[in-house]
Amino acid sequence: MGMKIALFTGGFSKYPIERAFEAAANYGYDGVEIGGFRPHAYAPDLKRGGAAKIKKLSEDYGLPIVSYVPENTGSPYSLVFEDKRLNQDSLDYFKLTLEMAKEIDSTYCMFACNHPGFGRNKEDVKKLFIENLTILSEYAESIGQTIILEPVTPYEGTIITTSDDVYWALSTINSPALKAMLDLACPHTVGEPVANYFEKLGKDLVHIHFVDSTADSEDHLIPGDGTIDFPRLVNYLYEVGYDGHLSLELFSRYENEPFYAAQRGQQVISELLRR
Repeated sequence: MGMKIALFTGGFSKYPIERAFEAAANYGYDGVEIGGFRPHAYAPDLKRGGAAKIKKLSEDYGLPIVSYVPENTGSPYSLVFEDKRLNQDSLDYFKLTLEMAKEIDSTYCMFACNHPGFGRNKEDVKKLFIENLTILSEYAESIGQTIILEPVTPYEGTIITTSDDVYWALSTINSPALKAMLDLACPHTVGEPVANYFEKLGKDLVHIHFVDSTADSEDHLIPGDGTIDFPRLVNYLYEVGYDGHLSLELFSRYENEPFYAAQRGQQVISELLRR
């Protein structure tokens, strides 16, 4: 089947979401990854009718929705809020995001663990994270949706930042509805090989944020704009038989030129895949 290229819509937040679909279709992407933020696809807005619009765009442009990425960076929702009321609000919201991922026919719904805040006991935070993700994995299984757990860079969090952390979460919860993904900025910023993810997670690793970075920043760059050795990396992906999507998730540096970034990103990744 081979690797495919997806465009993350979050980079188009200053435009109507249709422009992201239009760009993805015009530039030759194989699918889209929907950023579940306002104004585009916030889960409560999807519930109020927005899901139908997203589904129609997917059909009109012939682009499957690979992943739905709800707001889960701690403002206003988190998997590790210490306050019980905030925690329950977050669980209710995340259940809704799973429902909306299914409603828009997204293959995956992506969760990450944001920074828990300073002054907390790490073991207590990890316990809470597992409790919450277990609840959500069971709910995902009950409605036929799949969660993918994303690591974050150490600049963004402290609980799920390495391949060991992702493996710990998946093996502890042990749910068929919980899989893993890889954001290439994560191994680069913590100084571990990408191979660790594949060796530990195997076929449970089903999605990749295919971005460049530098070791001292969480910024996500077009391949070639940072310091990752992409020719060697792509050779490795072919060797291990990875056949999921490579999703271009860009922010910060390309904020004012998302069309240029989407076009150049697709060209660069396509060229890398031709080896």
